[in-house]
Amino acid sequence: MPSFFSPDYRAARNRLLSLTQQTGGWAHEAIRHPLNGADGGDLFTDVFWKGPKDASRVLVISSGTHGAEGFCGSAVQSQFVASGLTLPDDLAIMLVHAINPFGFSHLRRVNEENVDLNRNFIDFDTELPVNEAYRDLNHLLNPVEMTPEKLDASLAEIMRLQSTMDFLTFFKAVSGGQHEFPAGVQFGGLEPQWSRKTIERIWDVYLSKAEIVVQIDVHTGLGPSGVGVLMMAANPDEPHKAITADWFGTMMVSPRPARQEDNAFGGYMNAGMEQCLADTWVIPMTLEYGTEPPEVVLRAMIEDNWLCHHGEIDSERGRAIKERLMRVFYPDSKVWESQVLARAEEVFAQALAGLAELSVASKETT
Repeated sequence: MPSFFSPDYRAARNRLLSLTQQTGGWAHEAIRHPLNGADGGDLFTDVFWKGPKDASRVLVISSGTHGAEGFCGSAVQSQFVASGLTLPDDLAIMLVHAINPFGFSHLRRVNEENVDLNRNFIDFDTELPVNEAYRDLNHLLNPVEMTPEKLDASLAEIMRLQSTMDFLTFFKAVSGGQHEFPAGVQFGGLEPQWSRKTIERIWDVYLSKAEIVVQIDVHTGLGPSGVGVLMMAANPDEPHKAITADWFGTMMVSPRPARQEDNAFGGYMNAGMEQCLADTWVIPMTLEYGTEPPEVVLRAMIEDNWLCHHGEIDSERGRAIKERLMRVFYPDSKVWESQVLARAEEVFAQALAGLAELSVASKETT
């Protein structure tokens, strides 16, 4: 199986641009980010569309919501384009490449404001949610001084605290998002970010007339290495829970929280799509690929956050930290790459086949 992976944002973007031009039939819009990339060049969020502009059914595949996770998302998008697509009537494909191009280029999971975009899709006109459990961990997750010994001690204390909490409480404390510490990890921001406003405009322009949108947002860093798990929020009585089970088989489906305090995550993008496309039947999913154990991923995130706020990026230590961050989201392994591509090929084929047979009437009869 050929590799569609690229060594950096620029090469990844150029590969996808070249493939869409070679295969033909793809309309393209490039939306320039206000800042430059790590190489000094322009940054873009790119939209690629294939199929009727007025298609009632659209499959959306997005990459790079968490910037440094974009290597994988870009690769599976490139493979998808290269495979050659014959679409049924009234069905279109939309690829969104590098939702967070700054993070992709600069090797950050977050954006230019240290914001985790999957915590930014909240209503900023209301009182910001408070993650009280994070407060007790901020000094461990966001140290001002960091020697290897201090980092080891911080991680040991985090693991000790984990043993004193139930899974949901700990997961929400570390990963649920917070709006109180701008230099901390999982910061959700104090206002809608450029990437959020950009993707919302894309949804409005391209998808507001569609009847059904199947969304697959590609991520890495959670779960067993090389395993691609489809994740979705749905209550038992929601029709897309049963429909997607028929398409894909086993999925990780979380019920929608009845109360804010039950929500392990706040402000994630797929929920933002559902809210933005209120008149469209949105079936939102995440395709999450495992890489390294959770403690290794967390260590790399803590190191990178320290580096960008207190360290020197252009130094031997800085470059080593950036390399470790890259490899917890894009392992240097041909076996891992092959597993990723094979799983993506399977999932996208299943999604296309299922969507080709789906109609809005199915929502009423399921």
